[in-house]
Amino acid sequence: MKIKHILFSSLLPVSLTLISCGEDNATTSTQVNKPIMVEQNTQNQPYNVIMIAVDDLNNWAGYLGGPAKTPNLDKLAAQSSTFTNAYSVVPACNPSRVAVMTGQRPETTGAYLNETNFRDVKGGDKRVTIPQYFAKQGYKTSAAGKIFHHPRGQKNNPAPMSDPISWQSQFAGPTGTGGDKEYLNHEGWAKWHGGIEAYQGLPIIPYIRKHGIWGPIKQTDEETGDYKTANYCANYLRQSHNKPFFLACGIFRPHSPQLAPQKYFDMYPLESIKLPAVPAEDMQDIPAIAQNNWSSGFAKLVMDRPDEWKRAVQGYLASTSFADAMIGHILQAWDNSEYADNTILVLWGDHGFQLGHKNRWEKFTLWKQGSHTPFIIKAPGKQAAMINKPVTLLNVYPTLLELANLPAKPDLDGVSLTPLMDNAKADWQRPAVLTYQQDNNAIIFENWNFIQYKDGSQELYNQTTDPHEYNNLIGQPQYAEVIEKLSEWLPEVKIAQTEYRPGG
Repeated sequence: MKIKHILFSSLLPVSLTLISCGEDNATTSTQVNKPIMVEQNTQNQPYNVIMIAVDDLNNWAGYLGGPAKTPNLDKLAAQSSTFTNAYSVVPACNPSRVAVMTGQRPETTGAYLNETNFRDVKGGDKRVTIPQYFAKQGYKTSAAGKIFHHPRGQKNNPAPMSDPISWQSQFAGPTGTGGDKEYLNHEGWAKWHGGIEAYQGLPIIPYIRKHGIWGPIKQTDEETGDYKTANYCANYLRQSHNKPFFLACGIFRPHSPQLAPQKYFDMYPLESIKLPAVPAEDMQDIPAIAQNNWSSGFAKLVMDRPDEWKRAVQGYLASTSFADAMIGHILQAWDNSEYADNTILVLWGDHGFQLGHKNRWEKFTLWKQGSHTPFIIKAPGKQAAMINKPVTLLNVYPTLLELANLPAKPDLDGVSLTPLMDNAKADWQRPAVLTYQQDNNAIIFENWNFIQYKDGSQELYNQTTDPHEYNNLIGQPQYAEVIEKLSEWLPEVKIAQTEYRPGG
């Protein structure tokens, strides 16, 4: 992928200051106590890799200053290279995960949509994913839960969009949690709205009519699919392996529906829930192309029922804490294993999640709340640090290769993040480049989020002075030079969005 390289020192007269992240955009230095260094492997043996992917995990984690109680994430962040300003390449599950696992942008792979199996796109059969590359280097590769767009599933044959060719073994178990039937009516729609098909003239599609539910379930942790996924990985780490391994674990919550055992809801009493700030006038400066999407009718329906909105926020927070507990189960097994000091761990969420922000629900936008996500790497020889430079998950692949001392792969679109892991204040002249469907892009650099849509309309936000992106600065002449410079990073399309065979 060719992306034009430019220097940003000339983006004046407006001050370019680093943005801080999280719901309150405040990460304090007290969250990292003492720098922690994992000793280098003195036996010169290959490092193992653990990858933990969490579905729809936004920036509400505690270590990012958010309202969710996430003690395991917080502890891991305090021990790791923690990228507090990290974004998905695409704010949608499948294309985000394809970008991570291939190290290539959607403009390169043609995987822009959730429906697209990247293997069906021209050249997709030849793309080498991270586990495939590690397998060629002598690694065992295993996956549990959702790493690509689908988990393996429990049928005899693995789901095609779990990309079975990438794995030597896959856990054939459930994901997420049960309990949804208690919240659905006899027609299969959420009881709280009864299956309403439109609101304020905006359609409510079947997916969100069914999955837009939240509440406690009767299952214990141990009875849930996500626990079984985490436990598979924990047991894997308790075993002795005669080869280095690449182990991937995908946790499904807090993806919709937001259902979790009762104890996680008890952590967030309804009377304590604070609703996201959604100013009534916020959409007045948004281009027509971005005024609404498929979730807008649903978002307005929820927000017009404040009690239900509180229950939805409670459900997301509870599901996040549940996911954190599943992560903790894996981390505890790792800490107690023979692999504690010779393993690289990378944890990422596939994109953000909105609960009313700009009249949206879930993801699928280029605003910060739809794309900002946790990204943590704990690696031998690297000190703990909070890294505020803007990065994307495109950089996972090349970073893992360098950390594992494996040969570089020249066709990757991302770059290694090890310079930032060695020095969090290192000069970093690369923005985070995002895509949502072809020719809709965001360029995030320092305090700016510049968005350009396929019809040419634009948005510009100063994330330091306007952390929730309420004030679109497009049209103000003092920002013309900023926009010109950021525009030079708009990606070039190699494979068009429509160039794939149906059925993926």
